[in-house]
Amino acid sequence: MGFNAIIGHEKIISRLKKALEKNELASAYLFFGDEAIGKRLTAINFAKAMNCLAHTTDACGACISCQKIEKGIHPDVRIIAPEAEMADKETNAEGKEKKSRIIKIEQIKAIQGEMAYPPFEGKKRAFIIDNADKMNTEAANSLLKTLEEPARNSVIILVSSKPNYLLPTIVSRCQQIRFTTAPIETVKRLLIEKGVNSSDADMIASAAHGRIGSALNTDADAIKEKRDEYLTLLSAAASGNAGNIFLSVEKYAKDSNAAIEIFEWFYVWLRDVIIFKETGETRYLTNSDRLGEIKKWAETDTNKYLDIIKSITDIQKAFSRNINKQLAMEKVMMEIKEVSHR
Repeated sequence: MGFNAIIGHEKIISRLKKALEKNELASAYLFFGDEAIGKRLTAINFAKAMNCLAHTTDACGACISCQKIEKGIHPDVRIIAPEAEMADKETNAEGKEKKSRIIKIEQIKAIQGEMAYPPFEGKKRAFIIDNADKMNTEAANSLLKTLEEPARNSVIILVSSKPNYLLPTIVSRCQQIRFTTAPIETVKRLLIEKGVNSSDADMIASAAHGRIGSALNTDADAIKEKRDEYLTLLSAAASGNAGNIFLSVEKYAKDSNAAIEIFEWFYVWLRDVIIFKETGETRYLTNSDRLGEIKKWAETDTNKYLDIIKSITDIQKAFSRNINKQLAMEKVMMEIKEVSHR
């Protein structure tokens, strides 16, 4: 596996290849963007390309160096992450196993010790710090000192979906590379190439919001089950029974992640309804397997649904301000109730 296995980040790959070709590697990089978007995979393949024995600007995937990095046993390439993700275990005072969810100073000091020496068998030492925003204060300050005096033959790659959580002084000392989501059509095409049927690919690609890594690790049946569960809320609203609406909402409002997902599915559903009503086309629908219901919903005036979509997008923007999700959900549900019974 090399850069050719990474989909949707062609400009970034071209930039990294150019740096390899000119031998103008930065001492530190910050790969940032949404979760499950390909940052970590790109970092690993960048480390492979730095040390590949084929001497190109990509990883051949076949040489002993590439294979060792793939297996995580190359002496010059290390991945550092919160201990919980690395499956390291500690024992707490009660004798129960506990996994740390932060990157500790001991982990940073360990790689600092390795940086003091030249590469053992590769051309460059590469240190990938995954979820770098989870460094505690001591670890972050320790890393900052290393970035201020970088080792000659080492490259540090910070990977983060929350770069605003990093110290500004750390960010300023890294070459920043932003990863963006792929177009939904690109994700859908990739899924179909992997053997997913077109209808399921539509749904998975939409649910993944352009995050290829997320899409490739999503089970269509699990998505359908969750979607169907959430869309029963819409059915409760469309039925016009206010009591049912409040009971249904109360169940989900306590779970922040569920509330966010519900609004995402409401938006996608109403988008499908509007697309079908205005175009009569089914090829652009995420929920094409529920076409019969979409047709019924499409009997309502588009402008009324556009008003509800505006409410949904306003609420989604307000999530970061810790709004009352139960009241927000009830508001949208009551709007749907009113539209359905006019």
